[in-house]
Amino acid sequence: SVYEIWIVDSSNWEILDTFQLNENEHGTSMTYMSLSDIVPDITGKATTETPQHDSAPRLIIGTGIIEKDGEDVSANGRILIFEVKRVGDRTGKFEAELQFLYDKEISVGPVTCVKCLESDGMSRLVVGAGAEITFEQWGNGKLTQVGFFHCHMQVQDIIMFKNFLLLSDAYDSMYFLVWRESDKSLTLLAKDYEPTSMYASGLLSRGSSLSFVSHDDRQNLSFLTYAPTEIAARGGNKLVCRADCHLGNSTTALHSHFCRGSLTVNSATSKSTLKALRQQDNLHGMMDDDKRFGLHYGSTDGGFGSIIPVNEDMYWRLAALQSVMSNALERTTLR
Repeated sequence: SVYEIWIVDSSNWEILDTFQLNENEHGTSMTYMSLSDIVPDITGKATTETPQHDSAPRLIIGTGIIEKDGEDVSANGRILIFEVKRVGDRTGKFEAELQFLYDKEISVGPVTCVKCLESDGMSRLVVGAGAEITFEQWGNGKLTQVGFFHCHMQVQDIIMFKNFLLLSDAYDSMYFLVWRESDKSLTLLAKDYEPTSMYASGLLSRGSSLSFVSHDDRQNLSFLTYAPTEIAARGGNKLVCRADCHLGNSTTALHSHFCRGSLTVNSATSKSTLKALRQQDNLHGMMDDDKRFGLHYGSTDGGFGSIIPVNEDMYWRLAALQSVMSNALERTTLR
């Protein structure tokens, strides 16, 4: 079987351009990003006089190749890089076409995720394939590996924030890593040592506190933090579990969103409203409740849910309301 990559017009669902993959090759991940053109100097160090993004962003496709013999032959993958060009003039209709730029074979396994790392004004490609993640930089028309990290079983997902990475292993929970631009190294800060089959992971924050959320195959949610000074962290090498609960259904993705305050959530012009509030009160927007990131997800049974961090007063108020509702309200029992 042969699959294709399509560029589709969103207005009328017309196919504008296609690119055919190889036989038994499946598209597994995709991102649209800018890659910095980094040219190595004579000493081998990656330097560039103007570390800026290219004018044209790139479409990055990760694929997995499974031979017809199945598991008798190990699977591998490819990285495909395209440039999406607009053709036509201002008087006519603009159309898009795919221009193939480069491909790279990945021998460690199928590519499960591709992400963009921005550090010191330079953008690099992070590739998760098999049990390994690699850092690739674009230069001289090709990708060059500049760093790697080997996890335990299978890379499920990678979440990037600043120069930190949250790596999800399909069978070995989460890893918390940091990328150091000075020596091009990827260092493991901490991990969860409980062997957990991961379905999804996400970030939850309120003020200066940050939590890592994991969803496993038993429909549980676990909230972990990086606390290197605590005894439970085993010298800082272990992610500390703060809370857990049973979700009751399964999901495959947890997405972060910014939680707007009650004064701006119903505003049609939230930016101007926030600016006006800051002119009246210089401390507006500096409280922990004004700097919150929650999570939302869709479940496999068709439901939608959201996880939002709240302050302690709100927590105890909701806990008291739950107690009153469970004791005072009548419940209908079906027999």
